[in-house]
Amino acid sequence: MSVTTIPTTDSAPLTREAGTRLVEGWTALWNGDLALAEQILAPGFRLHFADDFDGTGSAATFGRDELTAFISANSLALTGLTFAADAAPLVDSERGEMACRWLESHTGGGDVVVKSGIDMFAVTDGRISAVWSLTGNRRFDA
Repeated sequence: MSVTTIPTTDSAPLTREAGTRLVEGWTALWNGDLALAEQILAPGFRLHFADDFDGTGSAATFGRDELTAFISANSLALTGLTFAADAAPLVDSERGEMACRWLESHTGGGDVVVKSGIDMFAVTDGRISAVWSLTGNRRFDA
């Protein structure tokens, strides 16, 4: 299946700097700064999970409100939960799309659990309009 996103003609092209700021905001949102949702997520935003997270079911799709509720619940359920971008995002300014790797860590059973994933973003009018997210059960090798 091919996904094509065409940015609106009245928006500035997505730059590497703008993409980096959006990924920084996305990471801060996942780390609990829920007020950022209104600033960085476009109206009609959708997050598409490619795999099961606890409490999401298969191929779950979240809007802005469902996402912030999910982040809040995960923060309460997992001790020391943090997210970090694993590298600068790859930005396709012509398509208004970007991708980034990320890391999740938390304490589970006395051990630090580290997972990694990849998020693919569509950006419209300077805000994230859609994300396709895939999480692995371990960290990517360096």
